[in-house]
Amino acid sequence: MKKAVVLIVAVFSFCNVSLAQLSVGVKGGVNFANVYTTEALGSLTPDFKHIDEFHFGVVGELGLTDHFALQSELNVMKKGLQFSEDFNANVFNMNIPLGVTTEARFTYVEVPLLAKVKFGDGPLQAYAVAGPTFGYAAAGRLDNKAKALLEIDLGTVDVDLDQIDYERFEVGAQAGLGAVLNLGGTQLFADARYGLGFTELYDIPVFEEKVKNKGISLSAGIMFNL
Repeated sequence: MKKAVVLIVAVFSFCNVSLAQLSVGVKGGVNFANVYTTEALGSLTPDFKHIDEFHFGVVGELGLTDHFALQSELNVMKKGLQFSEDFNANVFNMNIPLGVTTEARFTYVEVPLLAKVKFGDGPLQAYAVAGPTFGYAAAGRLDNKAKALLEIDLGTVDVDLDQIDYERFEVGAQAGLGAVLNLGGTQLFADARYGLGFTELYDIPVFEEKVKNKGISLSAGIMFNL
């Protein structure tokens, strides 16, 4: 009897997966990135500001019911922060002099694994997503600018992430809200998300404090039902 129940459950589960709707597509948008600091570091460095940068990726959704799906993505995005002209320290093996604004930009390949809950029964649905993210920092650079009467571009410096002991692998989480418009076999979607890294990335010299990534992303895209 127990074997029969197990077999029925297995067959039912297989049928559910086989009837699931698979959709794939592309997305793009803008990421407003900054770093999360401890309270002590935040009080000492109030001049850490966000950077904004475009991101893009591919997305896949496995719809298990009309209102619940699993979604995964492969995104390329930049994270980092801006040091204002009042910050004077040696960061990322480069001295940041007074009067110079430096934007640190790190290129990440990131894979979110998200649970997706949809609300509504019409062609236009709202949704909420949440889940872990796994990222790898592939490259980094510092963009330097000076401000006098006009903003002057002082050039870009590549950052050797291994040399500065930057933690390339990152684990974090995302949560957000969005909307999707179902047009037959096509889905148009847009969402806003907040992301927070759990991995301590880099030890800011002098302060002996580590920072973590955080940011808000806005994106839109299209998916096709297979």
